[in-house]
Amino acid sequence: MNIPEKGSVVFVKKSILYGLFTVFLILLFLTADKFVRNQKYFKLTNDFSTPYLLILLVLLINSVLISQTTKEKRETVITPIIFLFLSFIFLMKYGFVESILGSLLTSTYWYFQLLRSKSLSDNSLKINIKHNSRPGLKALLLSISAVISFAVMLNSKDIESIDVAEWATKFAEKPIEDAIKSEEEKMIPGDIDSLNIQSIKNSNPQLFSVLNSFGINEIPVNIPNSEGITKNVTDTIKNSVSDQINKLVEPYRKYFAPTLAILVFGTLQIYGSLVYFIYTAISKTLLHLLKKTKFIQIQKIPTEQEKITL
Repeated sequence: MNIPEKGSVVFVKKSILYGLFTVFLILLFLTADKFVRNQKYFKLTNDFSTPYLLILLVLLINSVLISQTTKEKRETVITPIIFLFLSFIFLMKYGFVESILGSLLTSTYWYFQLLRSKSLSDNSLKINIKHNSRPGLKALLLSISAVISFAVMLNSKDIESIDVAEWATKFAEKPIEDAIKSEEEKMIPGDIDSLNIQSIKNSNPQLFSVLNSFGINEIPVNIPNSEGITKNVTDTIKNSVSDQINKLVEPYRKYFAPTLAILVFGTLQIYGSLVYFIYTAISKTLLHLLKKTKFIQIQKIPTEQEKITL
């Protein structure tokens, strides 16, 4: 009766681990979906970063327990299949082919790295979770980052039409306005001909250098009276700068979405490295606690070694 009873206990424990893995992976993709839809990729507020880090840490621990207690090689495929299915659903809204591509490549890569981790475990005489689990965990972190970054790229196709110039000129508006105001105060009432690029050079050399680099050599203003000179001249310069910036970025617009995805991937990998560092710091303590609670057991297996001798 002991063997069936032990087998049923192992089955329950395995079911708990796979269930937790599935639940927390769903939570991770829900968190990531909100992050992708908000499009605030470089304002990683606490409502994203904190739950993302915590869920990722639980996933890593859970993944290690599953992979390190797997006996049969064919059982290794279960977690990558779960990842394949859930990542496919996560990417589905961006296109069927894209979802197949993104989910299949990442889950396949993770599967082969899990096999590598299992091989390290099987060939180790002593338990070394940090070393043995490294390939599988690194691959899991990379796969998660890749899927989310891929979603960012697919969700940011309309970024190609974004007005980069408008965004850039917002930063230049204040110094331009200040320089024009400074020159306006020196002007003789009714005489606006003296307001030109050279006068800006005298009052603000840095601004002059920026304008000159954009090919702005004159201020084409035609104002009937002195009212609104600052606003009119500022708007004229802003429009000129805007036109020049748009001409500069036009050939590179098609690279906006992929570049954004790469930047997000790098950011998520930094998060992943932080979580991996925390995991390595607590792995021994965690192993000890799991032994104490009898959730896992350390089994010593006698081995025989063959050697060729003369």
